[in-house]
Parts: sequence; structure tokens; C-alpha cells
Amino acid sequence: MLRRNPLRWMVVCTLAGLGVLTPVHSQEKPTREPDVIYVPTPHEVVDKMLDMADVRPGEVVYDLGCGDGRIPVAAASKYGIEARGFDIDPKCVAEARANVQKNGVERLVTIEDRDIFTLDLSRGPTVVTLYLLPSLNEKLLPQLQRLPAGARVLSVEHRMADIPPDQQVTVDTEYGEYTLYLWRVETLRRATAASTDSPSTSSIRCGGPFRRR
Repeated sequence: MLRRNPLRWMVVCTLAGLGVLTPVHSQEKPTREPDVIYVPTPHEVVDKMLDMADVRPGEVVYDLGCGDGRIPVAAASKYGIEARGFDIDPKCVAEARANVQKNGVERLVTIEDRDIFTLDLSRGPTVVTLYLLPSLNEKLLPQLQRLPAGARVLSVEHRMADIPPDQQVTVDTEYGEYTLYLWRVETLRRATAASTDSPSTSSIRCGGPFRRR
């Protein structure tokens, strides 16, 4: 809804503008070329993201560039909350919808074939998850700044322009280290592109020694 080797820099099967054009293996052609290819987020990283978000009953999670839908499915399955995933890759959309059905969370999860840059985030989501690239995160910033009060934004591997995160956690997995960033919407609204790192930012490491794949 991982700042390390260049391979992971092409991360989610999102839909937004990134400048990295990678062929998408799907028989159905997307409305426009996805900006990055889909690389699944390890399940332990998904779990940590939702834990960092401190998800509460009644909240709504939006995953922008949902890939196979694992984040919305996890949010609905573990927390019983509504979640929506957005992607423009037809293959990802189909896989995500199949994943929703397989896990029996159709009542709570909706997967939409929509460009994330067309979304109105001012109402609806209280938690937004991203696994994009820095340029996409920055492009989304004006939309994210319109989130409802108290909303949180979590990004895997990439920061949001030069805005210091409110929380930073490193998770070690069999695929290597993944860094997660969390911003409260109030932080995003106050910050400017020229912001520098804040000493109040909390940083945590989870898991064992770093392992490269």
C-alpha cells in the first residue's frame, strides 16, 4: 500500500507516472503503460506496515498499486476493516480479485482498475500504502496532503520527497532488508520539499542479520 538494491527499485505493479517503462506480461492491454513492474512485498513486511499504521476498527485502507492484492486482503483478514486496491495492470487486477475471492473477503475488499493519480483521497481512506518509486511518491504528494485528519501514509523502500518520516522501521526478510516509512497527514501538510531530517524521527530494526538474496 525497501531501499536497497537497484532491482527492487522497480517495484510495484502500480499505475502511476514513473518514467520506468517495463513490459507487462498480460494478454489484456492496460489503458496506459504501467510505470513499474510488480514485485511482491514479503508477507512479514505487509504485516509490519499494518502494525505501524496502528489500524483500528472502522478505518479504511487504500493500497495504491496493489499488485496481487495482498495488502488489502491482509487488512481485511486480520483487522476486519474495509480496504481498496488500485492498479492499471489487467493481470495484477485479475490476480488481486482472485486473491480476494480465495480469502473470502469480498464483503470488505474492492479491487479497482484505476489510475492512482485520478483518485480523490480527501474522503474515504484513513491509511494509504505505497510501494512505488521516489518520483511517484512525490507526484502523489498533493493528493496525499488532502487526506482526512489523522490519516497515515506508509511507503515501502522510498521516502516522500525530502519530508522526514514520523516513523521508520527496517524489517529483515529472506529477500533482504526492507525499510518502511510512515507519515501522518499533518506532517505531509506542514512539510516542504526543502525539509531536512528531524531528530524526532523514530527508527527501529526488526528481524535478524541482513541477508542478501
